[in-house]
Amino acid sequence: MKKSIVLLMLLISNLAISQNKIFPFKINKVVLENGLTVLSVPFDSPGIIAYYTVVRAGSRNEVEPGKTGFAHFFEHMMFRGTEKYPEQVYNDILKRLGADSNAFTTADWTAYHIVASSDALETIIDIESDRFMNLKYTEEQFKTEAGAILGEYNKSASSPFLPLYEKLQDLAFTTHTYKHTTIGFLKDILDMPNQYDYSLQFFDRYYRP
Repeated sequence: MKKSIVLLMLLISNLAISQNKIFPFKINKVVLENGLTVLSVPFDSPGIIAYYTVVRAGSRNEVEPGKTGFAHFFEHMMFRGTEKYPEQVYNDILKRLGADSNAFTTADWTAYHIVASSDALETIIDIESDRFMNLKYTEEQFKTEAGAILGEYNKSASSPFLPLYEKLQDLAFTTHTYKHTTIGFLKDILDMPNQYDYSLQFFDRYYRP
């Protein structure tokens, strides 16, 4: 019975692939000299571009005891700006472009995305590559954002879904870092304002598009 189910799934999968139903758009792939993989997907939306920067760092990378929540933390800190494009300048550019910008963190990866006019592509590439290479924040800014993370946790904890999800993860995983949720253990979030030096290590170790 199990073999029949597996065979049926394979047949359905092969049929879907043969009919190009899974992802019906052409994917263009270029690997730059520095190793960065660039994918472009043309779609029928003239004048509009969706620009994603994907970082292969999520909560699963938080392997040191007492150091959870940093992948999600950097989702916040990446909007703090650089010397070339301070936070307000970065935001002003996006407003001038009429761009929609946000980010999200998962257990396995983090994504930053901007939707804007296609003629703004060069500007978008410039400001995005700059913040990934030259992110800069003070210890005071770090502590301020750590406080914001605690506020976000408290807000989420007011719903029964976060405690339920935390308990589920805790029971499901004994060793793997999936044991903690993306936002991290509460005790680690409370201690996060003291982890400025570690934050620099985490960024240097993992945060590459």
